[in-house]
Amino acid sequence: MYAIGILSDMQVIREKEQERFLTDFDITVHDLENTDLAALQGIILPKNEYIQIEKLFQWLIKVRENTLKPIWILTSEPLGDEKIIYLKLGVTGFLLETDSFEEIAWTIKNGMLSMSKEDTAADKNHIFRMDPSSFTALIAGKKMMLTKLEYMLLDYLYASENSVRTYEEIANYLWKQKESAPKYRVANLIFHIRQKIEMIDVKYADMIKTVRSKGYILTLPEEFIE
Repeated sequence: MYAIGILSDMQVIREKEQERFLTDFDITVHDLENTDLAALQGIILPKNEYIQIEKLFQWLIKVRENTLKPIWILTSEPLGDEKIIYLKLGVTGFLLETDSFEEIAWTIKNGMLSMSKEDTAADKNHIFRMDPSSFTALIAGKKMMLTKLEYMLLDYLYASENSVRTYEEIANYLWKQKESAPKYRVANLIFHIRQKIEMIDVKYADMIKTVRSKGYILTLPEEFIE
């Protein structure tokens, strides 16, 4: 069974539709503001005259900072170019109130099924995942926000897992300069990434190891690998 949270009063999804979600699609519908995010597999944020746009964005940012679960924007009419703003903030897709109940329900269920399969694959292989759309890394189920350069550096080391990358290789990858950037610029980025990893759990702080006079290597903990 899946659980979705919806912002606003439950009248957005009528009682009969809530019953059909449960009986036909094995989905329960909950009030987002009164439900633990951890208990939900999907989020619906209606964009209408009853919800202030500030509140919608606050919830969108709050959800995306804490989870990678699918988020849909429910609207009464197509958004046009405005869609790009929502997509950049991590929205999964858009639902139209004029669409049939079956189309909306299947879109939601398929989205949650897809995410569930990705999570299962991650649990079996790596509890470590990079998300280029938001410059974040998922470590042991917790999201770590990164700057663009921090993300590029960590992703570069991740792609080269268990192999040393020299200061020169890293600098050339990040800044594309003919002359290598000073080592301290690379070291400073590593310092900030390690600090953020420590905020998630200090035991993962040595994932990035310094190879004296050469560069850095990323070694994932054994518990991250099946």
